[in-house]
Amino acid sequence: MARRSVQFWRIEQLNGDGLSRPFPARRVAEVLKKAQDAGTDRHFTSVDGTVLLAQAVASSPHPVLLLDRVRDTNLPSVGDALGRRKPLPLAPGDHLLETTYFAFLKRNVIAVLTSGNGPRASRMGEYLEGMLGLEPALVPVVREDIEEILTRLEVSRFEFALPAERLSGKLMEGEWADVLDSASRLMNEGTFRISLSVGRSGKAEDKQRIRDRIQQLIDLFRRAGSVEHFDYVVAEGKDSLTGDREVVDLLKERFISHIEVDPDVFNDPQKSTAEAIAILNKQARDNEAFFARTLPDIKGSADSGLVPDIVAGGMATVRAALAAAVESAEKGGHVAASPEAARHVPASHAPGENQGGADHELVRG
Repeated sequence: MARRSVQFWRIEQLNGDGLSRPFPARRVAEVLKKAQDAGTDRHFTSVDGTVLLAQAVASSPHPVLLLDRVRDTNLPSVGDALGRRKPLPLAPGDHLLETTYFAFLKRNVIAVLTSGNGPRASRMGEYLEGMLGLEPALVPVVREDIEEILTRLEVSRFEFALPAERLSGKLMEGEWADVLDSASRLMNEGTFRISLSVGRSGKAEDKQRIRDRIQQLIDLFRRAGSVEHFDYVVAEGKDSLTGDREVVDLLKERFISHIEVDPDVFNDPQKSTAEAIAILNKQARDNEAFFARTLPDIKGSADSGLVPDIVAGGMATVRAALAAAVESAEKGGHVAASPEAARHVPASHAPGENQGGADHELVRG
């Protein structure tokens, strides 16, 4: 048996605003299925060059999408019974697909069935932004008491460690990305460990300033979608309520279920999808009471109008078309909207579309 994990995330914001309605996941699944059936190119290339490809594999009782990382370089080799190496038997045009499964549950929770090499949860956000213009902000669902503990904690130390071979700025964002990128150039074996602490000397106001800065870095670290790649992540400090010293294991704060799976099943694309859907649906049922107790209820109905049909190239294609229309209009002496308005242009006002009220296929399905 092999071990996999199911992580739980929540969509906290959409397009920069707090999300108080259900995320239109069912509409996203419908759009993906429509694009699949039409043979529309759904590949999206991230800023760092990672190629992603999504497809809808279920719509009931929960929409389930799979997200593949598409690889055609640095491929592993195949070994025969004697250990002789040979290339993967890929036909021309074939690629290696590394898969993560996403189930969109109630309360804007996403259950994410991971594997060692599949794209992390934040990649789904990148894909939905690049292909559909949606910008979901994901936060981890955490243990019931962790936020309360961290709120009270007067942090004095933050420390983490990971194997040197995993060092990469792609694991984190902002300042942490710079740290890990620099470290990856220093070492490629052993363990990399970093510790930030307030220290013993200095004025009270100086120590508080350091605490505040460490707390900011902890918050940034916790929001990363790849904390599970680390071996050790702790925050230490004094509980302002009890006065006790607390050591908080941030690797165990996230609400993650570890499950055993049959590796033979997950090596078969058809069987693996069916098994993944069954696992995610069971996790949804088993943990519904926890979510109901710890997360806000989400009222209303999803705004399906936010989700356009997919076009080859995604929103980059739409924005490029609008930019060209803007440039043409400006040359003709007309006032035109910013290209960034492409995501928000109503269907009946899309450039080049007749004004009879018909939906523009690039904007609305």
